[in-house]
Amino acid sequence: MSRILIVDDEFLIRYTLEEGLRDRGHETWSAETVEEGVEKAKKFHPEAVLLDNLLEKSKGIDEIATFKALDPNVQVILMTAYGSVEQAVEAVKRGAYDYILKPFDIDDIELAVKRSVEQARSRESLEYLKGETQEFLGISDAVGQIRRHIEILGENSSVNVLIRGETGTGKEVAARLIHDMSRRPGLMVRINCGAIPENLLENELFGYERGAFAGAMRTKKGLIEMADGGTVFFDEVGEMPLSMQSKLLTFLDDRKIKRVGGLEDIQVDVRIIAATNRNLEKAVEQGLFRQDLFYRLNVMQLVIPPLRERREDIPVLCDYYLDYYNKQFARSIDQVEPSFIRELLLYDWKGNVRELKNIFERCFLLSPGRVLEKHVELAGRSREETDKEGESFPIKDLEKGPVDLEKEVQELERLYMEKALKLCAGNQTKAAALLGITRFSMKRKLERKEELQ
Repeated sequence: MSRILIVDDEFLIRYTLEEGLRDRGHETWSAETVEEGVEKAKKFHPEAVLLDNLLEKSKGIDEIATFKALDPNVQVILMTAYGSVEQAVEAVKRGAYDYILKPFDIDDIELAVKRSVEQARSRESLEYLKGETQEFLGISDAVGQIRRHIEILGENSSVNVLIRGETGTGKEVAARLIHDMSRRPGLMVRINCGAIPENLLENELFGYERGAFAGAMRTKKGLIEMADGGTVFFDEVGEMPLSMQSKLLTFLDDRKIKRVGGLEDIQVDVRIIAATNRNLEKAVEQGLFRQDLFYRLNVMQLVIPPLRERREDIPVLCDYYLDYYNKQFARSIDQVEPSFIRELLLYDWKGNVRELKNIFERCFLLSPGRVLEKHVELAGRSREETDKEGESFPIKDLEKGPVDLEKEVQELERLYMEKALKLCAGNQTKAAALLGITRFSMKRKLERKEELQ
């Protein structure tokens, strides 16, 4: 469904387009003049404008900029009965998405609108993801997949979503992005299921009527009712008491709430997004989480991997926080100390991106010069991970015969350089620092490897 404004001085065309597109599920408004169209655009914020080129007081091609000035993301489609290739090219140059000749088929109009709006939404969502969320910055396949999944979930604005991931991976950020991209008109209300005492949880979720209990001096809306038209985000849903799980399940079945002490059922239109760092399947087996509620919440799932599983994103995040804290603290730190980078790449990151951000902030405050120095103690990798990585290069059995030691060393060197380059997003300077060699030395070794291949 798209929001479409039709600007045409012919009543029949306005009526045909408005009713035809509305019958197909779109929100439509129409205007006879540009002035009227501008007022409706300010009020209704259309995603696409169908603009006639030959208006009574002006040419539509000259008014493309008028609507683009109101909203740079609005897609303008120019309609005309007298077209030419030159005019079509000029319309596109001035910011129009497409150029359609009259008479036209309503299917062609709808297709043009659909393509233009999808393009705008995709561009907008990608820019948002890239520019506003450091949690999902990076070059790894995992980050790319997260971004794609968030876009898909944003487009499906009614389906329940379960976000899974460790503490600090960005579950709330993901929920916020999904809500924002869904274009639901209401608020996103966060409910921390582990922070609200069990005896108060029902009151907070569903609200209460005046006189429902001692101290209830007025009627109060619950958090779910406050989110009407928007999204309810159940953070750490695995911590919700069993007594409330059954009541939440009832709400999910009919989307109706009843305030504590009230008699009236209140219909509420909300999207449900839940998040957890717990293994809910295990909690179901242990009788700590209702199986039917798990199935209702887990319609669509978004899994956010821990930072240690996407180490190639760490250099990107380091560059981001270097720039971020330079601006925040009015500093001019040029680089991260090479040995410090090496430790950051090998660290376990139990607190994930949130922990990395905190470490950078602390080191910025304590580093006096133009190099970000290590001012924290990092525990390093787990023994389990170290052993796992060691398995990637097996030691050959000497009992089976002699080996070419020089060749084996070269192969091991190659593997280390490839891994370092991957971890450092192809940056040879950072990869060399990670390996404890100079950039020149690494370049020379890589060139030698290419010559031998």
